[in-house]
Amino acid sequence: MIRRKILAALPLVGALTLSAHAEASTINWHLGDGGVSAGGTLTILADPNSGSDFGDPTKNLVPSGHGYVGVADPLSASIITNVTGVFSDSALGIKNEAITGILANNYAPHFAPDPTIPYSFSYYTPMNPMVSYDNLFYVNGSPQTCSIPSPPSLMPPGNYGGYFDNYGVMLTLANGDYVDLYSNGDIQATQLGALPVTLPPYGVVVIQNGVPDYTNAQSLAFNTPEPSTWAMMVLGFAGLGFAGYRRAGKAAVVAA
Repeated sequence: MIRRKILAALPLVGALTLSAHAEASTINWHLGDGGVSAGGTLTILADPNSGSDFGDPTKNLVPSGHGYVGVADPLSASIITNVTGVFSDSALGIKNEAITGILANNYAPHFAPDPTIPYSFSYYTPMNPMVSYDNLFYVNGSPQTCSIPSPPSLMPPGNYGGYFDNYGVMLTLANGDYVDLYSNGDIQATQLGALPVTLPPYGVVVIQNGVPDYTNAQSLAFNTPEPSTWAMMVLGFAGLGFAGYRRAGKAAVVAA
C-alpha cells in the first residue's frame, strides 16, 4: 500500500541564508514523544542535484518504465549524508538502539506525474510496503514536495515547511530495522468534506522485517551550528544553486 505522507510544523531556524564552502555541517537533534524518542547528530551537505527545474511541470518530470522521475531537487535543499545516535520505540520493544547511518537513495520512479517530485525521491523497496524517503534537509523550511490531488477548496494544494519534507530521512539501526523520520509540515490538512484536522508535527515509520509501523511524535529540536557556520553554508549552497540555474539556462538555449 502506498502511503502519501502529509507534512506538519517544525520550528525553523530564523532567516538563514546558505553560504559558502561545500563543507559538511553537523547538527545535534533530539526527538521525544512518550514512547518514541531519538537523538544524535545529523550531517548535511550542499545538494548537487538541486536546480531551478524543480516544480516546473514542463521540465521536472521525465517518464520512466514504471512511473515518473524528477530531474531536480528543490533549490533550498541540502542532502543528509549521515545520521548517528540512538532510537527507542517502547511499543515495538526498541530501546536505545544505535542509529548506524542512512539508507542510500535509490532514485526510484514515482507512481504519479507530480511536478513536485524531488530528484532524490526513493522507496525503501520497489515492492510493498512502498515507504518513501529522499534524505533531504531544508535550513529555511521545505517547499511543497508532494501534491494532494483534490480541489483546493477541500484540501491545501500541498505540504511544506519542515526541516525535513514529507518523504523524510531513512535511518538504519544496528538491529537491522529502518526508521523513516519525516515532517508533517506547517499546514492543517482538511479531509474531503470534513472539518480541518491538525496533524502531529512529525511522522515516524519503523520497518521491522519488512513490515512498517506508523506513529507520530510531537517535538523535534535541533541545536543548530553557530550563525557564522550557517552563513558560510548558505553562501556555498546558494552558489551551487545559482550554478545549477546557469547550467539549466544554457541547456535550454542550446536546445532551442
